[in-house]
Amino acid sequence: MGKEVDKFVFREPSTASRAIVSRDVKTLSPSYTRSYGFTIGRGMGAEVWDVDDNRYIDFAAGIAVLSTGFSHPRIVRAITEQAQKYIHIGGTDFFCEKPVALAEMLQTRVPIHRAENPQDKLVYFGNSGTEAVEAALKLAQYRGRSHVIAFYGGFHGRTMGALSMTASKNTQREGYSNIPGGVTHIPYPARSSCEDCENGAGCCAQCWCDSVGFIEKFVLRKVAPREIAAVIVEPIQGEGGYLLPRDDFFPRLREFCDKHGILLIADEIQSGVGRSGRFCALEHWGVAADIVCLAKGLGSGVPIGATIAHTDIMRQWVPGAHASTFGGNPLACAAAIATLEVIEEENLLGHVTELGNYTRDRLARFMQDHPILTRVDGLGFMIGMDFCDANGEPSPKMRDAIVDRCYLNGLITLGCGQAGIRFAPPLVLQRDLLDEGLTILEHSIAAVEEEMWDAH
Repeated sequence: MGKEVDKFVFREPSTASRAIVSRDVKTLSPSYTRSYGFTIGRGMGAEVWDVDDNRYIDFAAGIAVLSTGFSHPRIVRAITEQAQKYIHIGGTDFFCEKPVALAEMLQTRVPIHRAENPQDKLVYFGNSGTEAVEAALKLAQYRGRSHVIAFYGGFHGRTMGALSMTASKNTQREGYSNIPGGVTHIPYPARSSCEDCENGAGCCAQCWCDSVGFIEKFVLRKVAPREIAAVIVEPIQGEGGYLLPRDDFFPRLREFCDKHGILLIADEIQSGVGRSGRFCALEHWGVAADIVCLAKGLGSGVPIGATIAHTDIMRQWVPGAHASTFGGNPLACAAAIATLEVIEEENLLGHVTELGNYTRDRLARFMQDHPILTRVDGLGFMIGMDFCDANGEPSPKMRDAIVDRCYLNGLITLGCGQAGIRFAPPLVLQRDLLDEGLTILEHSIAAVEEEMWDAH
């Protein structure tokens, strides 16, 4: 079927999968980042089968999207019932009850700085995470300030405005030299890196782990506070490696923003909607943002994005200042409403917290006997693992080999960061499947370590 197909790893049998991949490489953009030949056939909950009927446990959830898993009956019913009534109306020009109902639910669930009541918040709907970020940036800059502070390792989307904030991988920005200016990137105070500093690396003296100190000592030499519209940050970095910040970071950042009248934008696109065990991950640090961006898990696979802000901020917009033809699509809103109902009625926040703690502890114990695994950290169902070679250097090659081995053994995983794997399963994953999946993961790590450790 050609060399382009042969570059992918396939699990046998693979006849039907190879046929579809062969058609794919002739028709779709080469910018996608597939590494192995998984070709979905059907799914239910946290289990999925490829078109050749091979079974898998899913630790990726469609890139942290499938909050309620594959084909949850409540989500399917909500989509079907809405589709039988109408699919689209265009919320920019007409009224519709579904986005109103969803916005009301988000008003009660998303913490916003200085918003004492649900009515102190307003919601804007788009179709994706990058659109939620674009809306947040436009909203923050609407009051006349233009500069934005973002973080190295952050990923906020691929459209031009969001891309200008992104600093996760150079391949995401390569070839786009005319990205709008007015952005300063600073170090993200990853907890794991700060622990290394405290053990003798000494870079804290240079403020690399003190991001607020870095802004005050260096950024404000170049940009006056009155010119800074916002600081945008992921509470837990996603594509950057599933990294948690040091514990004092967000309280200090909130204090800094309040001191200078700067808006804090929380990109909760990957960490939100319960993935960390709280509805918004920023809640773990007792801090609320001025603007919150949601997407991914909000619609259980149906595209939707939301930007939530304090009423005083969003009411600055006038009709026509920002809009989206498909934003607040009734079908997507119906799926999102059902998603939030399932999360609440099935107590998924408590479930994710309990099983997330169990997963982190089990992997930490496993790490003690396997030097290839150098870090296990995270919250809830958002846990990152990093891998190294025999010299202790981060090893993307080892990571990729583990990802492929997991796939061949019946586990769907995804990489993140320089040499990491993310644990981001559907929130409905149950203990029996979790244990089965972790056993596959551990066996795959051990096998790659045995085969490749001495050679590298």
